[in-house]
Amino acid sequence: MRAHRLLLGLLLCLSYAVARADCEGIPALSAAKLDTQWQDLQRQLAAVPEANRDKAEYRLLQERGLTLLQQLQCKREEDAPREAVKRGPGVSTAFATIPVLFITDRAPQQTADAGKYFGANRQETGVTFGHVDVRMPAENFSTGDPVPVGVKMVSVDDSSDGISVALPTLFTADKLSDKIYQYKTQLPVQAPVRVLLFIHGFNVSYRDSVQAAARLAWGLRLDVLPIVVTWPSQAKILRYWQDEQSIDPSKERLRPILQQLFSHAAIDEVVVVAHSMGARLTTRILSDLELQKAPIPKLSRVAFAAADLNEEEIRELWPRIRTMPKKGWAIYTSGNDFALMASRIVHARPPVGDSRDRVFTLPPADTIDASAVAPALRGYGHSYLIDNPFLQTDLRRWIVPGAPVAQRGLKQNTRPPATFWTITGP
Repeated sequence: MRAHRLLLGLLLCLSYAVARADCEGIPALSAAKLDTQWQDLQRQLAAVPEANRDKAEYRLLQERGLTLLQQLQCKREEDAPREAVKRGPGVSTAFATIPVLFITDRAPQQTADAGKYFGANRQETGVTFGHVDVRMPAENFSTGDPVPVGVKMVSVDDSSDGISVALPTLFTADKLSDKIYQYKTQLPVQAPVRVLLFIHGFNVSYRDSVQAAARLAWGLRLDVLPIVVTWPSQAKILRYWQDEQSIDPSKERLRPILQQLFSHAAIDEVVVVAHSMGARLTTRILSDLELQKAPIPKLSRVAFAAADLNEEEIRELWPRIRTMPKKGWAIYTSGNDFALMASRIVHARPPVGDSRDRVFTLPPADTIDASAVAPALRGYGHSYLIDNPFLQTDLRRWIVPGAPVAQRGLKQNTRPPATFWTITGP
């Protein structure tokens, strides 16, 4: 048990690559004072009658709640352990460069910062395709470990570098297809071509999105081609409402592009990982494709991670989309997901990925609760699938060799009326 706690602590310390709260200008209040204010604010929100929740006063309470959420997270990050990856004087650190393809309807902006090449505005028409290299200290890597196809490794002495995003290379849709064929030529003969399609959630910048896709691809340690769909999130927790409004316009632009990926001749299977609000984009696109009877034979698996998705919406769409991924669905939840409190503040109900009060299940999808191994110290406790090797191991076992949930070392659990699975660590 002591070793388990130590390992878990190390997993939570990789601060160089974890999304952080925007703490600039946030007052340094004590944790006790912030918690008291937070508890009081939740009581105030709950006390507002349903009939008055369209009033300006209620919106002000919601905005205050989101501000407190940000302040609390800043305090958590201030008190969190430092990173465990060894870097600096006298240390040789392994770095991995992960090539990531992207599809975006974000507008480019004038900046010298490569990580801010695309901003929070939507481009006037169409989408942009491109390639970007993400370089990061190689987590959980030892010399001699196998390296996924396309990843480049280098050891650097005395480095204090963290994760970095290179200037992107832009190209057309035809070139994206060429990149997929090119990736296929790098694989061993007869090896399947797997695409990892990552769709990010709210409060995520372009830089955050490509970093997350790279970290997830690296964490899986599989031969997968990472492609990220990066839509124009405002990347601010107080812009939650604006992020919600960006989903449907992005859906219209991205639907035909994803349909082409789901039927691409060079691809054997597409694994979709939809994070947070990205679950809305995923379900709505799949629903539209089913209504159109569009062929999507290469869509194999869909995983929801920390899904910021309304229960009523997914239940309404479920009969239409449940059989679309050929090898099933996984729903990862947590009771420590602090960012999903933003959804509860705005919608006055828990989203699918929040297991504080109940665990959401929807057969035949497998629900896996990560509360035991995903405490919230950084990134609002929201990026556990990207940050946590326990989750990545489970996802890897699902993809290769395709093990069913009962054969992946998980524990079956019950919280009536839900029956689900839990990750408890090694």
